[in-house]
Amino acid sequence: MTATTFAAAAVHAVDLAGTQAFLECLERTSEETARLRAEGVAVPLPDGSPDACPDPRPLAGPLIPGAATVGLMLALAVGYLALPRWRVARRGYQPLTGMPELESAVAELLSGTGVRARVTFLADVLDPTVSALAFGRAGRRQVVLSGGLIALYGRDRAAFRAVVLHELAHIRNRDIDIGFLTLIASRTFGPPMLVVTAVAVLLAPAMFGADRIAAIVVFAVLLGLMGLLVTLLSSAVLRSRELYADARVREWEGSAEGLRHLFATYAAPDRPVRPVGGRRRLAELRRVHPTTGQRLLALAQGRPQPPPGFWDMAAVGAAVAFLFYLFELGPGGGTFRNTAPRTAWGESTGPASVAVLLLVAAGTVVWRAAVEDGIPRTRAAGLGLGLGVCVSNLLATYVVWLGFGIGGAGLSYVLPYTAVMCLAGWGLVRWLAAVAVSWQPVLEAGGRPRLVLAAVLAGSAAGLFGVIEFLLRLPGLLIYGSAFVAPKMPGVVLFFWGSGQLLSDRLTTLLLPLVLTGALVPVTGHALARRLGGRRPASGFGPAVPTAGRMVRLGVPAGAVAAVAAVVVMLGPVSAAWWVVTVVFGLAQVWAALWATRDYAPLRLARGMVAILGCGAVAPLSLATAVQALSCSAGSGACSPLPGAAHVHLAVLATALTSGPAWLVFATLVTAAAAIRRRRGRDVRRAGP
Repeated sequence: MTATTFAAAAVHAVDLAGTQAFLECLERTSEETARLRAEGVAVPLPDGSPDACPDPRPLAGPLIPGAATVGLMLALAVGYLALPRWRVARRGYQPLTGMPELESAVAELLSGTGVRARVTFLADVLDPTVSALAFGRAGRRQVVLSGGLIALYGRDRAAFRAVVLHELAHIRNRDIDIGFLTLIASRTFGPPMLVVTAVAVLLAPAMFGADRIAAIVVFAVLLGLMGLLVTLLSSAVLRSRELYADARVREWEGSAEGLRHLFATYAAPDRPVRPVGGRRRLAELRRVHPTTGQRLLALAQGRPQPPPGFWDMAAVGAAVAFLFYLFELGPGGGTFRNTAPRTAWGESTGPASVAVLLLVAAGTVVWRAAVEDGIPRTRAAGLGLGLGVCVSNLLATYVVWLGFGIGGAGLSYVLPYTAVMCLAGWGLVRWLAAVAVSWQPVLEAGGRPRLVLAAVLAGSAAGLFGVIEFLLRLPGLLIYGSAFVAPKMPGVVLFFWGSGQLLSDRLTTLLLPLVLTGALVPVTGHALARRLGGRRPASGFGPAVPTAGRMVRLGVPAGAVAAVAAVVVMLGPVSAAWWVVTVVFGLAQVWAALWATRDYAPLRLARGMVAILGCGAVAPLSLATAVQALSCSAGSGACSPLPGAAHVHLAVLATALTSGPAWLVFATLVTAAAAIRRRRGRDVRRAGP
């Protein structure tokens, strides 16, 4: 984004004064339209017509943003390939020549690690410290041994072995490139954003005037927050690399005694922790290496990282929402005019990329925690994820709408939106934990665990893309509605009414993929795990006991019964409206879920959704078949007993309409029943006959 924005400014010589006049014209038009519509005057909605407000910005052609992006990628690639040789030449590293015993020792250590990359050992004889460093590009890695470490080989082989294995663990964990990219991101984004924040706050009154200070200040706060988050997240990534390398050494050695001896003998003592508040905590968060105490604690607990917490996931959510805001600006970062290429970018590519990033960032963290602890406690992490997305998205949204002078309208919907986002974050993290526990045996049994992990998360992102996009766009849509569509409606009422109206138009493209993904991804993983594990269930689901039959689990019998009940209702003495049949289908779906999970059923909520979807599809198709058969027997019209394409389309619509409410009712009943069993001291449900 930054590269293409500067490219647009440099190549096209954007008229800043003309752009300022254009934005002021849009602001006046928006304010006037909002005022008139609030007074009941039917005026057209503002559409940014060039006749009303001439736009001096250049048209967005794909050449300039594409060339700038390709140039940035080439610069990164050149830096990635040239950095190892530049480091060796600049630091004066020498190959390990004339030390056959040392060469043989490091070669023996390398052969026992399973590292497949080509590793070259170098020496920095002028460095007296006890240290080592692994770097290089993929396939060709270098490990530099300091002069102090080479001298240590003669007097403390255990400590020497621990240091070298730690660097080889970085190569085995494939985290060297992660560290390289993390350093690039932190140094090119974090500090510059903090500087831009300070400059923007200081210069906003002089450059933009008092009427636009609010938007500039909010944008500056958002940039400062993102710069701080990027800095803290990059530091956390670098710290985690060290902890996971220690864990790999412990796995290779069978114990942590070598590392404990190394830390106790040669590591610098940690500074005493003073009881100070935020400044001390911020300094700890900015560390790129964990303290000796943290490394010893991780080795003692047997796990490199604690479970995902509130602030960790809040940072992930805030960063993802900010990236969505940048994607919405388009390839030129808002510098180009809104043309078809930019619209396509903002409408599809940007939200899809953000959905993938969110699922990968949150999914990998939750997956690792679930593998280590089973399904972990996810309430704090989920609330943090939802709140981080909410705060960052609201700030970014108001940056845009404050610029048009109508950002204050509809602020009363912020609280319900915050509650919905916290609930969505909690549900997503909890669902990701269930997916991880279901699919982990498949990863362990297969030969390509990273490929399976990527496929599962990518498939999940494809199914959840619509919901993520809807939630991220919702604040802007509600502000637009409160300003131009329903200006007299209270914000809370507008939130629920507007959300319902928007959802009603996207049942089959938003809600149906959501429920399909939520049900089929964990259930499929559990089924594959049982097949690959010789009918052994995945850990965390309890003993293997009989469940309902396959057809019952798919909701087929309940769907047939619902179709018969709908025929009876339609042929009854009183003519029934269409919503009565819909209610019959919904009740049948709840019954199908309860019937399919009446015995001990792993992933009960997901399996209940599978039964709901099956019943929701079978019921309308069976009803259409029955109606067609009755028409054939009555001899009226064309006789075709099989349902046609129109009936299939109607079945999909009916399934999308009833599946969500039916599952909410089912989940409420299951949760209430589980709470009652816990109070009575019966936590485990018994299998049926």
